Amino acid sequence: MTPKNVIEILGAYARSFGETLIDRPTINKSILTSSVRIYKFLKWTNIVCSFLLFVPVFASIGDFNLPHIIGYFVIAFLGYSTWIFQGITGVPVFEETRFLTLLHLVLHSFFGVWLEFYNNFARFDDFLHIFGGFWGGCLLFPFIFGSAIAWSNLPPRAIKWKVWLSGIAIVNMAGVFWEIAEFVSDKIFGGYPGYRMAQENSLNDTMTDLIYNNIGATIGILLFWSYLRKSADINAFMGNMGKKLDEFFRKESAPVQ
Repeated sequence: MTPKNVIEILGAYARSFGETLIDRPTINKSILTSSVRIYKFLKWTNIVCSFLLFVPVFASIGDFNLPHIIGYFVIAFLGYSTWIFQGITGVPVFEETRFLTLLHLVLHSFFGVWLEFYNNFARFDDFLHIFGGFWGGCLLFPFIFGSAIAWSNLPPRAIKWKVWLSGIAIVNMAGVFWEIAEFVSDKIFGGYPGYRMAQENSLNDTMTDLIYNNIGATIGILLFWSYLRKSADINAFMGNMGKKLDEFFRKESAPVQ
């Protein structure tokens, strides 16, 4: 990654984050509810959570716990990924999607690791895997559905199957990569003072985590389908999202003159 790429990413984030702060109309269209009060609550909760992610970052620097420093920095960056994505592509993101993303990251980083909820509450890890699958289903649904509208002429039933299969497959792929990352982390930092082993029961832990991911993803996709049947606005939004994705990829693949 070159300095130019870094500047472009930071500029995209700043542009998107600024638009959220001033409530530009394009951002307001991304909300699932017509209630301005709920939108304002979600928006400012998201902003607070985005800064909350940096609390353990600076705390871990003081303690100089290397595995925690790396993990906290990665999570903090992911917390801004929706704004960066929106700024680069121009594709609107549901404020609820951003809320679920930041909430999941804060629960893992701030509460789970820094405040040691993982150690103090036996079912906290199980809950986060179910919630992570739910978040993945909700996050992926509009992009898969929007791209299907933009790039295919599939009948409604085929689109439904595409959303289901693609959503579950991507959530499972993300879950597998997460388990691999935990395994690698344990191998590298297993003897590091204060490090909490992620794969404590190995196979049992991995399999239950993947099962919980699928349960959460199924709930998320079912809720989205339920909402989709009741709202005409959401259909229009999905179509707009697909159009924006199509425009972005066509622009990126266009030959340089």
